[in-house]
Amino acid sequence: MKKVIVCCLLFVVSSLVIAQQSKEEKLQQLKSRSNIKVTEIEKDILKLEYPNGKILYKNILDYQQPTTNSQLSYSPTYDSTIIDLTTIDTTLYYQKYSFWQEVPIHNWDFECLRIGDVNNNGKPELYGARKFFETSAEPITVYELNNTGGFESIYQYDSVTLARSIYDVNNDEQQDVLLTTSGLLGIPFQQRVFSKTTDTSLATQLNFIFAPYVYQPQLNDLTLGDFDGDEKNDLIFTRSGQPDIHIFEYNSINNNFDSVYRFDVFEQPPWGNSGFSIGDFDMDGKTDMIFGTMRGNVFVIEYQADNQYTNSWQGIIDSYHAYTHTCSNDIDKNGKPEFWVLGDAYYNGIGTTRITIFETNGDNSYYAVGRVDLVGVFSFYAGTMQAVDIDNDGTEEIAVCIDGNFVILKINGSQNHQTYEIYYIKQNELANDTVGSNYYGAVMSDLLNDGKKEILISMNHILYQQNIFRMMTRIYKPDSTTSVNSDLILPVETNLYQNYPNPFNPSTNINFRISEKGNVSIKIFNVLGKEIKQLLQENLPSGEHNIQWDGKGDEGSTLPSGIYFIQMIAGGYQKTIKTILLK
Repeated sequence: MKKVIVCCLLFVVSSLVIAQQSKEEKLQQLKSRSNIKVTEIEKDILKLEYPNGKILYKNILDYQQPTTNSQLSYSPTYDSTIIDLTTIDTTLYYQKYSFWQEVPIHNWDFECLRIGDVNNNGKPELYGARKFFETSAEPITVYELNNTGGFESIYQYDSVTLARSIYDVNNDEQQDVLLTTSGLLGIPFQQRVFSKTTDTSLATQLNFIFAPYVYQPQLNDLTLGDFDGDEKNDLIFTRSGQPDIHIFEYNSINNNFDSVYRFDVFEQPPWGNSGFSIGDFDMDGKTDMIFGTMRGNVFVIEYQADNQYTNSWQGIIDSYHAYTHTCSNDIDKNGKPEFWVLGDAYYNGIGTTRITIFETNGDNSYYAVGRVDLVGVFSFYAGTMQAVDIDNDGTEEIAVCIDGNFVILKINGSQNHQTYEIYYIKQNELANDTVGSNYYGAVMSDLLNDGKKEILISMNHILYQQNIFRMMTRIYKPDSTTSVNSDLILPVETNLYQNYPNPFNPSTNINFRISEKGNVSIKIFNVLGKEIKQLLQENLPSGEHNIQWDGKGDEGSTLPSGIYFIQMIAGGYQKTIKTILLK
C-alpha cells in the first residue's frame, strides 16, 4: 500500500490552527448542548438525538477490526493519503475564497441548505430554518438573491423545520418542495410535499403528506429518483434507530408513495444506517444504491426489474460510522465511476475521519482503490460530502464538511492512482473561550450562474455567558480558480471585511487578514468621529483573524442604537467600514 503524506504539513502553522481536542473535551462540548440528548446505551456507544429528530449512534472506543465475514478487498494499486488537520497551515489557502455574506438560515446537524429556482425567475433560492439569538426555532424560510446581490426573505412555511429536497415528484414538469415536520413544533414527524400554483410561483400549496408508519420515527437521507426506469419517481430512506432501508414509489392514482421494497440490516443492535450514493457503479446497466452502518458495513442495493431490488454486495471499511456518502464520475480516468464512504473512529486515542474510495472489479463486485485520512477529526455535528467540479476542468473535486473543517480535496495522482492534496481548507474561526460554534454541513453551488461555485457553510453561534445561540449559513465567493501549489506560499493581501451580522444585536464578528506579521489596531468610532472603543492593539502573525464586538464602549458602557464605524490600521493599510447597532 502506497502512502502519500501531504507536503504542506511542513509549513509554519498559522494562528488559526484548530488543535485536536481530546475525547473527553469533545464529549463535554457535546453534552453542553442542551438541545442534543446524549445517552450511553452501552459501554462507549452513544445514542445522539438531534433537534431535527435524527438519531445517530457513535462508537467512541478505539477502532477494533470486526470478526464478521464482511471483507474489504483492496485493488493492487491501492493508495493512501494522510492529512493532519491539526497542524496544517491554513494561510496557504485563504486567497481561494473570501467571505461574501451571511444568511440567517440553516438545516440542522449533518445537513446543508437546499438550493433551487422554483419560481423560475433566474434567481437562486435558499431553503432552511431560522433561529435568532433570543427567539425559538422558526419554520423553513425561503431566501432569494435580490437585485443588489443580497439574499432576502420572501416566504416562510408553517410547521416544517427541515428542508429535504427540491424535485419534480409527480412528473408534471414543475418543481415540488419536500419538507419535514419535527417534534420541535409539537407535530409528529411527517414528510410534506408542496407544489406550485402557477409556473412562476413558489411551491407553497400542500399537495400531500407522506406518513407511512403508525409509529413515526424520523426518516433520514430521503433521496428521490427513477431507480427502476419506469418513469415513476422512487424514494429511498432509512429510519432513525431502526434496522431497515425502504424504497417507495410515487403512485399518481392515490397521489402518494407506495412501499415496494424493504431491506433489513442484520447487525447487532443498536442500528445506525445512513447514505445514499446512487448510480450504476458496476456498469451493468442497473441502478445501484449505496449506504453504510454504524459498525462500518457498506451495502449495495441493486435494481433488478420493475419495483424489484436485491442486496447485491456487502463490504466493510476500516472505520466506524459509515454514514456519509458521495459518488464521482471517474476521477482517475480509468473508465470507472467511484463511490466514496466517510466514517470516523479513534485510533490509539486519536480521532480520524477516514474516507474510503471504491470502484468495481466485476459485476456486483467492488474493492477499495484509495483512502484519505483526515487526522485529528471526529465529528458529532457535521458530516457532508459532495463531488463537484470546482475549477471546471472536467474532473470533480471532493468537498467535505466534518467537525469544524471544510476541506476540498483534489486528485494529484494518475490513472488507477487515487492520491489527493488539499485544494482549499476553511476552519471554524468563531469558537473561543466566550463564543462557541459548530459546523453543521456545507454545499457548493453556482449561485450567480457565472461558472464559479460558492461555498455555503451552515453553523451555529453560541454566546456562552448569555446562554443564547443563533443559526446561520456563511457564503464564500471564489477569488481564483487556479490550483494550489503546495511548494509555493502565495502572498496574502491585507483586508478588513464587512462585519457580520450587520445590522447586529447583541454582537458582531469582524474578520480581517494581514499579509505579514505586524501591529494591528482596530477601533470603533461614533458618527461624530469620537473613538468609543479600542477593540485590538496587538502584534499578529500573517493570515486571517476574527474578533468580536459586543456593542459596548470603553469600560463596558452600553451604547445606543445607531451607526458606528470600525477602523483597522495595519502598517500602511487603513480601512473603515460602517455598521449598525440595533437594540
